[in-house]
Amino acid sequence: MDELPERLVEAVGDATAIELIDIGGGDIVAVTRAATYCYRSEGLLSDETVDRFTHDIERMSVDAGRRKTTVRFETIDGEQSLTVPGGVADEVIEAVLKGVLRTTDVVDDDETIQSLFRFSELTLAVTDHQLLKHVGGAVWNDDYEAFPYEELTDLDFEEGSVATQVIVEVGGRRQRVKVPNEHAGRVRQEVQSAVFEYHDVSSLGGLRAEVREEEAGEDGEESEATTDEESEPVESESASIADTGWSPPADQDVTSGARDDSSIDESTSESATDAGADGETDIDALAEQVEELTRTVERQSELIEAQQETMEKLVDELRRGR
Repeated sequence: MDELPERLVEAVGDATAIELIDIGGGDIVAVTRAATYCYRSEGLLSDETVDRFTHDIERMSVDAGRRKTTVRFETIDGEQSLTVPGGVADEVIEAVLKGVLRTTDVVDDDETIQSLFRFSELTLAVTDHQLLKHVGGAVWNDDYEAFPYEELTDLDFEEGSVATQVIVEVGGRRQRVKVPNEHAGRVRQEVQSAVFEYHDVSSLGGLRAEVREEEAGEDGEESEATTDEESEPVESESASIADTGWSPPADQDVTSGARDDSSIDESTSESATDAGADGETDIDALAEQVEELTRTVERQSELIEAQQETMEKLVDELRRGR
């Protein structure tokens, strides 16, 4: 594009243009972070003009015709519309949407918007930190969902006869996004590339392995914390039991069976020896019981995990009407 019209340069001022789009007939759309400027050159029926469309909006929608497409900017104060030729509409919409995402703080300044997709009533934005999803008649408003890669626990793709489902799992909660099969290859490539780069892996298997390692590490920390917390109550309980004392049953005569001192001494000695041997046996038996309980708890945990996986599969199949 040659030198920009002076009137457009004055309108944009010190702002940096993200995109400059030639929309034909000497007209130009300039997109900055905060606003879109449309320059109309002088014609037989109109003077040279520049219109400004703020990106601080409540809603952005698109009306596509056979030859022209109108982009509508809805704010608290009202609505503005920008009409461009259909051949450059996608380029204009993508540039404007990038500005809107940054102005409305959906995307941070240091975040890169890698690709944008619009499929009928679905808009997907793939950045280097998150996947953004918006469903509805508008291209964008505040009714959107964000899936940060930092919280991602799984990613998968299921191909159907007409559409492919992008399955995003965040914190154990699955979200399904349907995209047309003719565009599914590029969507998958863009999403995988962004997620893999963020997690520094090269495959879905690598991503899942990393997630399992992180979960195992978290479980280990929780287990250590639980063990430390439980050790103190055990000691307190043991001390309490030792302080309770013991008395013989009411029907036992502790004065009967008079014996001489030697008998008492021998009996006491034998009892002490037997008690020592029984004490060692009791400790060994207790250790075995603890080991058996530990194995039982581990088996139960595995069964619970398997049941949870089965329930998740069942829910997914019910949602698909199977």
